[in-house]
Amino acid sequence: MATALRKDSPPNMHMWTSLDTPLGRLTLVGSAQGLSHVYFDGETPDLGSMQRLTDVTEPGSAGAVLVDASQQIAEYFAGIRREFELLLAVPATPRAFRDRAQRTLRDIPFGERWTYSALATAAGSAQAARAAGSACASNPLPIVVPCHRVVPASGGLGSYRGGVAAKRLLLEHEAGNQ
Repeated sequence: MATALRKDSPPNMHMWTSLDTPLGRLTLVGSAQGLSHVYFDGETPDLGSMQRLTDVTEPGSAGAVLVDASQQIAEYFAGIRREFELLLAVPATPRAFRDRAQRTLRDIPFGERWTYSALATAAGSAQAARAAGSACASNPLPIVVPCHRVVPASGGLGSYRGGVAAKRLLLEHEAGNQ
């Protein structure tokens, strides 16, 4: 029998689900507070303390957050969604450059590419291009928070947590759906 998150479950109780995409299987983790992580196939998150989503749950629950995230990611890959409208549960310390840079990633328009230097400047620290790269590498919500849109000024694609082939696929997907 499927289990659903009960209304009296704590809001920080995390659940997970997986989704097949053109990049392979993604694992999504969230709570009633929002989507907190997107993992690529091959990454090994510790899911042992979490409940797997097995049924659609009531609005405002972790399950509802994951169902919504799964649907929007599928729409993105189908070419019918350009922006995500998801509740995100990412702890932020507004003074930390990494957190400012990760929030600034959300401002990069669909199909555009920014350099690490442009991201650093937009996040308020023009000389912090290397730190901008680190912020991209530690982004817990790739695809949804589009760190794949950031590339080196010298050309090429740079690195990506999901691999260079995944970054290339995402950039080509967006270029083809302009």
